[in-house]
Amino acid sequence: MTAPAHHSRTPSPELGLTIVFALAFAVWTWLVLRGSLHDLDARLRPPALAPRSARGQLAESLSLLTHPVLVLIIVVGSVVFSLRQRMRRLALALSVGALGAAGQLVLSLVLDVPRPPTAFADSISHFGGAYPASHVTAVVLGTWVLVTLVRARRRGPTSVVGWTAIGAGAVLLIAVTQWDMGLIDVSDVVGALLLGGAVTNLALALGGIDHPLRSGWARLTRPRRVVNKRAAIIFNPVKFDDLSLLRRRVRAEVQRAGWRPGLWLETAPDDPGHRAARRALRAGVDLVVVAGGDGTVRAVCAELADTGTPVALLPAGTGNLLARNLSIPLDADEALRLALHGPTRAIDVVRCTWDGGRERFVVMAGLGLDARIMGDTNDDLKRVIRSGAYAVAAVHNAVPDPFAVTVALDDGEPETRSAVMALLGNVGTITAGMNLFPDASPDDGVVDLMLASPERVTDWARLGAQILSGRQMEGFTISRARRVAITTDEPVPFELDGDIAGTTRSLRVEVEPRALRVVAPGNEEIGRASCRERV
Repeated sequence: MTAPAHHSRTPSPELGLTIVFALAFAVWTWLVLRGSLHDLDARLRPPALAPRSARGQLAESLSLLTHPVLVLIIVVGSVVFSLRQRMRRLALALSVGALGAAGQLVLSLVLDVPRPPTAFADSISHFGGAYPASHVTAVVLGTWVLVTLVRARRRGPTSVVGWTAIGAGAVLLIAVTQWDMGLIDVSDVVGALLLGGAVTNLALALGGIDHPLRSGWARLTRPRRVVNKRAAIIFNPVKFDDLSLLRRRVRAEVQRAGWRPGLWLETAPDDPGHRAARRALRAGVDLVVVAGGDGTVRAVCAELADTGTPVALLPAGTGNLLARNLSIPLDADEALRLALHGPTRAIDVVRCTWDGGRERFVVMAGLGLDARIMGDTNDDLKRVIRSGAYAVAAVHNAVPDPFAVTVALDDGEPETRSAVMALLGNVGTITAGMNLFPDASPDDGVVDLMLASPERVTDWARLGAQILSGRQMEGFTISRARRVAITTDEPVPFELDGDIAGTTRSLRVEVEPRALRVVAPGNEEIGRASCRERV
C-alpha cells in the first residue's frame, strides 16, 4: 500500500508578523525601561488640558467607554458567542485576544511605568501603569474582534474593509485622547500598538484565520472562477438559532468556489428529509449538503444511496455520529469548505425492515436497552449538556428487563439467547462517543452486531472495559455479517441512528456495499483528525 502523500503547508504570514511585532515590542520595552525615550516623550508632550473643558470632558467620556476591563468583557462575550455559533476556530482566536487583553493589564501593573503629571490623575480612566497604554491596546484588540466577527458572519469585502477603516480611526482617536489628557506618552502608544499587533496576529495564526483586511481586498480583486455546479442545501431549521447566518455562510462559500446559487430545501416536522432529498435529485444537483442532526442525515442518505449523487455534512446535531466517524470537521466553516472542495469516498448503507416498515441507516440500529435510553433522553437536556443527557437516561434504565432474542447471521443457523440489548453498527463509534465496534469500518461490506446480556454491576463494568480496551468481554458478543435477522419473544423498542422508530418483534438488515458517496477527508486528514480527537 502506498503511503498517502504529505502536503506541505505554507507558513502562516500571520505567524511571521507575530514574531516581528513581538521582537519590536521587546526592543521598544527595553528602551522605555532604560529611559532612552524620555527626551522624545518630553518634546512631544501635549499642552495641559482642563478637565472641565468641552474637549476634556469628551476625552474622558471616550476613555470611560473604552475602559480596558469593559473591552475585556466584550472580547470574552465574543468568545461565548462564537462557541454558541459552533465556530471553534474563531473562538480559539478570540480566546487568544482575551488572554492578550488580560495579559496587558497584568503587564502594565508589573512594569509600573509612572504616568506623566496630569490633571486627569484621579479619573477612572487612569488605570495601571502608563506602559503599554492600556486603552490603546484594548481598542486595538476590540477593533480586531469587531472586524473578525464581521468577517465570520460573512459580510461583503467592502463591509470588512469599511469596518477595518472605522476601527483604525477608533484606535487613532483613543490614542490621541489619552495623549491629550496627559495620561500617556508617545512611547506608551507605540508599545501598545506593537503589543496589540503581536496578539492579534498570533490569534489569527493559532485560529487558522486569514487576516480580515487582506482577505477582504483579495475578494475585491481576485477574479471569480466559474464552475458549472450546483448544490442543494437540506437543512433542519430547529437545529439553528440563526438561519440567516447559515445562509450567509453557505452563499459566501458557494460564491467563492464559483458554484451556481444553491437550492435551499427545508425539512418538515413529519419528514426529516426524504422529500427534500427527492426534490434535490429531481433538480439534478451535483451535491447535496445536509445541515442538521443524525435523523436528517439518515433520511437524506437513504434517498441518495445508489444514485451517485454525493452528500456532504454540516453537522448541527448532538451526536453527529456519521460526521465523527468520517472525521468530518464539526466546525461549520471547515465543514463547508470540505463540502465544496473535498474528496468523496464510498461507504456502506444498511437496508432494514421491521414489523410494518422499512428504512436505511448509515450509523446504527438498536433494540431494547439502547432504544429505551434514546427514548428517555430529554431533548432540552441534550441542548444543555449534549451527550451527557444520554448518561442521565442510562441511569434511569440501570436495571433493564431481558428478552429472548433469536439471531441468524447470513446463511447460518438461528441461535436463541437472553439479552437486554441488540446493537447493530455500520461504524465503530456510536452514541456518546462510545467505540463499541473497534473493528468496524463504514466501507467494509458488513454490519457489526453486539448482543449484551449483563445481569450484575460487574457485567456493566466489563462493558466499560470493552469500550476502553477494544477487547471483547464475556457477556457482550460481537459478530459480523452482511445479513442479520433478529426476532424477539415480545415487542421491544428499537432505534435507527439515534431516533426512536417504534416497537417490533423482528428486524432484518442487509448491507448495501459502498452504495453512498460522501464528501470526507482523505486518509491523511483522517489520521490527523483522529489524533486531535484523542487529545
